[in-house]
Amino acid sequence: MNTSPNAPVNIILDTDFAMDCDDVGALCVLHALADMGEARILAIGTCDKNTWTPQAIDAVNTYYARPEIPIGAPRNEAPLSPSVYTRPIADNCPHNLASADQAEDAVQLYRRILEQQDDQSVTFVSIGYLTNLANLLRIPVEGERLSGVELVRRKIKQWVCMGGNFNGNPVRDDLSKGNFNFTKDPAAAHYTVTHWPAPIMFAGRQMCSSYSGLTAGLRLAEVPEDHPARIAYECYYGGKPGARHVADLVTVLFSVRGLRDYWDAHTTGYMDLKPDMTFDWVAPPPPSSPRHGYLLKKIVDGQPNDRYVERICEELMIQPPACRGVSR
Repeated sequence: MNTSPNAPVNIILDTDFAMDCDDVGALCVLHALADMGEARILAIGTCDKNTWTPQAIDAVNTYYARPEIPIGAPRNEAPLSPSVYTRPIADNCPHNLASADQAEDAVQLYRRILEQQDDQSVTFVSIGYLTNLANLLRIPVEGERLSGVELVRRKIKQWVCMGGNFNGNPVRDDLSKGNFNFTKDPAAAHYTVTHWPAPIMFAGRQMCSSYSGLTAGLRLAEVPEDHPARIAYECYYGGKPGARHVADLVTVLFSVRGLRDYWDAHTTGYMDLKPDMTFDWVAPPPPSSPRHGYLLKKIVDGQPNDRYVERICEELMIQPPACRGVSR
């Protein structure tokens, strides 16, 4: 395994993509980081059955000249969400997938890709509900093929999860501020968080979601009209690109660059998630529990560095591709 500190981070991204334009922004951030040699995108899957999502993801990949990235979609029961931008992206940007049916089964895609990787070499990133992750963990042993749990234990270095509200002292979540990524498929969320055998870092909603105070998107007016994120943000806001929260952008950025001078983190304890999606943060964790943590805003001169993080996210989102994508 390449242990160089400058080696790109191996990323599998699981996204709902259809519901909120920041998913598109986050995928653009990931491609920008890959252009800079900081990330290697192994696979991208959607946890939502929106008909146009796989083609839209393929269009973003093609825009950044990576049409070869495998794309997965749910084959079993999964949420289905409307979208105001997935079809416009697919209709207006080159891509190879003719329909969602041409995408691989997301769970089997993740299994296949993980089997090919070195141990402890993959960062799994979720910026949506946890349907696919729960189904990955439920894969049984098949001959010489590992179970899903054992595959995750061996191959995943860290799961970076966008979700949860980490407020109060002691920290807990009573859902008074919402938690869409968990509540959309609560059974999957509970199963995944309570059975995941590798370290988890949560990018909580107080850090980067709707009430965090951080936004990005206005500078998308500067990029070409066929930029997939510009199309998504224009459709989402009904005209010009708007300033949207940076929940998914922050999650992707941390998964590749780590804390740097962007954030701090609390890494003592674990999330005791209840079936109703409320949780308490328990410390110390049980001996058998994998390490959990959650991001904290970094305080500089007595103030959170929100504008700095916003600027980094937005600059990456609008960064021109190293190579433009191929045409149909």
